[in-house]
Amino acid sequence: MTKNTFIPAWYKIDSEMRRWSLTNLSPEQHEDDETDNQRWTAVWFHDESTFYAHNCCKMCWVLRDAKALPQQKGEGPSLMVANFISADYGWLCSCDGKESTWVLFRVGKGHDGYFTNDEILEQTKKAMTILEEDCPDEDHVFVFDNATTHLKCADDALSAHCMPKSCHPWGVEINVKDVEGKLVYGAHGKPMKQKIPMGNGTFADGSPHKFCHPPGHKDAGFFKGMATILTEQGFDTLGLKAQCHNSKAFDCVTCRKLV
Repeated sequence: MTKNTFIPAWYKIDSEMRRWSLTNLSPEQHEDDETDNQRWTAVWFHDESTFYAHNCCKMCWVLRDAKALPQQKGEGPSLMVANFISADYGWLCSCDGKESTWVLFRVGKGHDGYFTNDEILEQTKKAMTILEEDCPDEDHVFVFDNATTHLKCADDALSAHCMPKSCHPWGVEINVKDVEGKLVYGAHGKPMKQKIPMGNGTFADGSPHKFCHPPGHKDAGFFKGMATILTEQGFDTLGLKAQCHNSKAFDCVTCRKLV
C-alpha cells in the first residue's frame, strides 16, 4: 500500500512543497521552478495522543525496610488530544488565533463518548474552513494514518459483505445517535443500533440501479437480494451460491464475488 500509493502521491507534490534547511529558514526555490510566484502546497499531518491520569512511572531511592504506598489501580480517566500540524505553519489555527483545530476529548460513554469517524470529519471540515479563509492561494494536503477511524466508509456505502442472496428486509446496521451526534446507549451499556437501506448502485450507462423494491411492489422497501440485482445487471445467476465456504477455492464463482 505504501509503496504503490503513498510514495507516488508524495513524489507528485514534492516539487510544490517548501523546502527548509538549518541554515536558511525561508523556503527554498526548487531548481526546476522558473517562476517566482509558484503556488505552494502545504502538507498537514493529523494525529491523536491519549493521556491517562495514572499513567506514570516513578523511580526513586527508598529505605530497605520501607513499605510500598498504595497506588491507584488501572490507568484512570483519559484525555485525548487531536490536531493537525505542518512544517510550514506549525499547529493549524487561524491567523488571528481565534480558531483552532485542536480537540480535547474525554473518552468514555459517561463523558464525550468515543472519537469516531464523525469527529474526524468535523475536525477536518473546520480545518478546511480555516485554510480557505487564511491561505486561499495555496493547496493543502491532509495526511492521516491508517487507524480504523480514518478508514470508515459512508454508512450506506455499497458493500457485498453480508448481502443476502434473496429478497429480504435487510439493511445496513449503524449506531443510533442523539441530536448532538453522540452515541445512544441501551440498558445493557452498549451502543444502540438501527438499520438503514444501502445506497443504490449504477448500471453500465450510468443510470441509477435501485437495490430495494419500489413502492407498489409486494415487497416494497425490501432489499432485492444479490440474485435479482445481478440478473438486472445482465448476469446469469442460475445455480450460483451466495458465497463459497471454501476459502481456498479461488475459482469459485458466487453472487458475492460478482457483486
